[in-house]
Amino acid sequence: MNTAYPDLDPDFDMYSDMYFDLKKWLEHIQNQHWRSIDLTLDRISRVWNNLEGECANFTLVVAGTNGKGSCVSMLDGVFQQSGKRTGSYTSPHLVRFNERIKIDGAEATDEELCQTFARIEQARAGIPLTYFEFGTLAALLVFQQHKVDITILEVGMGGRLDAVNMVDNDLVLMTSIGVDHEQWLGSDRESIAAEKAGVIKREGIVVCSDPNIPDSVLAISEQQNATVIAAERDYSIEQIATETENGGRLRWKSSHAEIPQDWRCIRSLVAPFNGNHQIANLGGVVAALALTSGKTGVTVADLTQGLSRARLTARCQVMADRSNHCPEVIVDVAHNRDSAIELARFLDGRECAGKTYAVIGVLADKALDQIIKPMMAQVDYWFLASLSGARGQTGEQLADQFKQLVKRPAKHPTKHPKWVVRRNPVDAYLAAMEQAKAEDRVVIFGSFYTVGDIINHLEQTN
Repeated sequence: MNTAYPDLDPDFDMYSDMYFDLKKWLEHIQNQHWRSIDLTLDRISRVWNNLEGECANFTLVVAGTNGKGSCVSMLDGVFQQSGKRTGSYTSPHLVRFNERIKIDGAEATDEELCQTFARIEQARAGIPLTYFEFGTLAALLVFQQHKVDITILEVGMGGRLDAVNMVDNDLVLMTSIGVDHEQWLGSDRESIAAEKAGVIKREGIVVCSDPNIPDSVLAISEQQNATVIAAERDYSIEQIATETENGGRLRWKSSHAEIPQDWRCIRSLVAPFNGNHQIANLGGVVAALALTSGKTGVTVADLTQGLSRARLTARCQVMADRSNHCPEVIVDVAHNRDSAIELARFLDGRECAGKTYAVIGVLADKALDQIIKPMMAQVDYWFLASLSGARGQTGEQLADQFKQLVKRPAKHPTKHPKWVVRRNPVDAYLAAMEQAKAEDRVVIFGSFYTVGDIINHLEQTN
């Protein structure tokens, strides 16, 4: 008989040994669907109805290719500053599953996640759910339990058939849109954008921070009679002066009729994360907050103060500098062409007297050449890491692709790539650190799994 959770059926004891073991629950939910990705809303909607779940009164959805996690973190920080109780859901995680589900910026506990998974397991009544669907339901139930005021949901993949789209939203923030996940979303930017725009609701509000807004997003917004606020067309964000003169401060401006008067010109903003691409992300966040300020009560003061609350790991993050006579270590979850370009720009803007060593592991369904090419001119030596799991590939497979890339004639001469293969990301990182000198830098990127494994190693050894 179940005594661990009195709200469950008393006879529901087949998983009693997992009640307080999150690791066992995660292993269990990983195996409940024969596909790791199965885009549809039918199954998760049926289970949500069985759970009789309720969502927060106010929900923002963040879609796009790159920058989603950054935007969620900024929004969360500002809403917390305003005194709102927030629930944020992001994916994937780096080290702990708990990172995906946060209340006021704090990770959900193992205990409440185990309890939530038990509720879902009972309610699904044999309906197969993917790992992401389990996680999405768990997030919504945890938010319901904590009675959050505002829910911020990051789309996992695409939008139209993503589990997050089961929930109605008050505003969609669409970040930069590029080519990624072609196997599921389409082979070109317009078709991928159309899938992402599937989260736009009837007579909803859409902010697009990509200055080159796809036609498909505009077309779907028009079909849904949604209000669209687009970067460069309806608002702008720009640096007020040079970084040395004014600390890299930014000015956001808009004259759009939907933007409240007191939000139309905001000076002295500072992006909380490294990289020029974060300026566009911040611009979209400001637009989203301005458009919904009437409902949420968020003020410009909340914005300027709340951005400092934003926390995010592995986005052009300098984890170790040269202050201790050690190599600089930079981590970034760049795993597609656009994010690799931004990482390369970030590195190009940082002085490095020595060599650059790259530690990289890439999933098999990613286009390696699109990730590698933008970084070729920055890297002297590559450490290729094997990634396990159904979507992983070995370092040897990466090396085979490297050989093909080297054979192709380059339009612009770059450093001739040298590489070695290691059995996992941690071994690759340790090998790079052993070879690097104090004036060098080690850059870790290519996959959440690569970065996460190394961060986990550092957390356990420090």
